Amino acid sequence: MGRFSLAPAYVLGTACLGRGLMALFSPQKEYGHVGLPLESQVAATPSTIPSDSGGGLVSPLMYFKGIREISYGLVLVALQRQGSEGALTTFAAVLSLVRLGDGLVVWLYGGEKLRWKALGHWITGVEFIGWVAWRWNR
Repeated sequence: MGRFSLAPAYVLGTACLGRGLMALFSPQKEYGHVGLPLESQVAATPSTIPSDSGGGLVSPLMYFKGIREISYGLVLVALQRQGSEGALTTFAAVLSLVRLGDGLVVWLYGGEKLRWKALGHWITGVEFIGWVAWRWNR
């Protein structure tokens, strides 16, 4: 593989970091961004956090999502910084599968009102696939 532009990995890494921070600092709003409804009262446990809107509960799993996104961003930036072109391409391929899987979860569990948000995940997954294909073919 030849030398690639540094910009895509840094831009995508920074975007992942930003999404992760949004999930950690504003988990209730992140539900809408992701495309999932707030947790119902039926699924509530003592560890769930009441939302400010009264429309549902924020699951601690949203914090896992935030940590996951931050981790993805750090890995993208670190692999680019280290010049690990092959590892970066492979990691981007894995991320494309994650995004496609996230879209499937939203499609199946987001409900009629939020189901369309699966498209955002799938578009991002396809963009990652395009970036990976471009890198592999250079």
